[in-house]
Amino acid sequence: MRIRLILMVAALLLPHIVLSQDDDKKIRLVLAINVDQLRSDFLYEFENLYTQKGFKRLMSGGRVYSNAYYAFEQIDRASATATVMTGTNPYVNGIVGSRWLDRSSLRLVNCTDDSKYKGLYTNDAVSPIKLKSLTLTDEMKRATRGKSQICAIAPDCDVAVMAGGHAADVVLWKNNDTGYWCSSSYYGLFPSWAADMNKTIVGKSRSWQPFYPTEMYNNYGDKAPKAFNYSFNGSNDVRLYKTSACMNEEINEMAIACLRSGDMGLDDIADFLSVTYYAGNYNEQPMEDRPIEVQDIYTRLDVNIGELLDEIDRRIGLDNVLVSLSSTGYVVEGDGDEARYRLPSGEIHLDRVSALLNVYLSAIFGKGTYVDGYHNSQLYMNRRLIETMKLDKLDVISHAVEFLKSVEGVEDVFTIYRLGGLLSPEMQYVKNGYNANCSGDIWLRLMPGWKMAKDVSAASNLVRRSSVFFPMIIYGGGVTPVVIEDMTVANVLSPELARILRIRRPNDNCLRMFK
Repeated sequence: MRIRLILMVAALLLPHIVLSQDDDKKIRLVLAINVDQLRSDFLYEFENLYTQKGFKRLMSGGRVYSNAYYAFEQIDRASATATVMTGTNPYVNGIVGSRWLDRSSLRLVNCTDDSKYKGLYTNDAVSPIKLKSLTLTDEMKRATRGKSQICAIAPDCDVAVMAGGHAADVVLWKNNDTGYWCSSSYYGLFPSWAADMNKTIVGKSRSWQPFYPTEMYNNYGDKAPKAFNYSFNGSNDVRLYKTSACMNEEINEMAIACLRSGDMGLDDIADFLSVTYYAGNYNEQPMEDRPIEVQDIYTRLDVNIGELLDEIDRRIGLDNVLVSLSSTGYVVEGDGDEARYRLPSGEIHLDRVSALLNVYLSAIFGKGTYVDGYHNSQLYMNRRLIETMKLDKLDVISHAVEFLKSVEGVEDVFTIYRLGGLLSPEMQYVKNGYNANCSGDIWLRLMPGWKMAKDVSAASNLVRRSSVFFPMIIYGGGVTPVVIEDMTVANVLSPELARILRIRRPNDNCLRMFK
């Protein structure tokens, strides 16, 4: 009876103690900084361009994991964000990418599609329904009985929804067609402060020139590159605008407006603000063609982070803030220079491969369309045809694998049958990116230097075998500053933040914790 009484009292006090440290340093806000395509090599290489208030403040005062990575293949911004927020891989959380092929309709679907909800300032109907695991923000809501305020702001819908989780109060992204900030009725009414920002932001002209004199951007080449000058006007070229430093400036404006609109971070219940910046190549062009733009994006991003931290410090006090920084852990490569230097390279047209595979299987098992569709190096087999013809599915797929291994540029072929049972570390890496509800029956791994030709279903991306390492930082919350060079899987960030907040870790997360 006494134990039960103690547990009941603890449960009543839980919302007031789980997110607290000592009395004078309570965590009132979690600031999660997510940077699309941020790379460790570039972060350190451009260090001479930074101020003391952005990256350097976090790196000198936080726990820095300089070689973080995602333990699965075919990473994109949606799968990476879902993984870092849930602590689970796509195999568990269900988000294998921004898009995948729907078996029933053979059409590409977005990871956020949900027709039950109405778009706000957008025609897209979205929700986090396809995200199968709980996120750190979901656990914060549960721990505080719904009192934590959760806000996620990102350039694109998929990242914003994954960062916000299931229980978010505000999730905002920029409409690619109109330039308006938009949301979904899943999250309730559109915030009045965001509507006010739409009145001032949309139609506003922005320009982007080098932050410093061009001779300071000397990290690539001996000669100072030529200056650039890009102009953007409201709703024009929104997709291009999102790859510029101007997008990060606007993200900051929205984040500061969110903080100033209410009492986020001002009481003893910890709130959560997620901001997603961009650090990829401008217009997704090769680094060699746009070296000054990439350096300037990092330079200005450093300033943006510093300005946001200063605003939070004035309003809340950084002693009461827990900050994390992570990346999506991939890089969109432009057309490479492999041919110029006679390096091994090539291009695979998945539509042609599928057509030839259909001919090959028809010759063995009888005439038919055995490949229903393809997307992102994956083939979706016609299961209904195989069942109707009373064929052994394993036998059909085995013959398909035999054929596909003979295709030039294909390094290996994986199927769900092969990924069952005991796996090598390399095969586990492949399985982590698979999910039975949306992945194909067969996955192709290409040789280094090879890429899939661009078609209606997949972007053309150069395949590189080496991982893209990125920095992962925890700042505040009593964390001791240290730099750790060991390779660290990104899955452990949310569980560690949950430990610092003294709440439950997201369900099904990776059990390995930080050192």
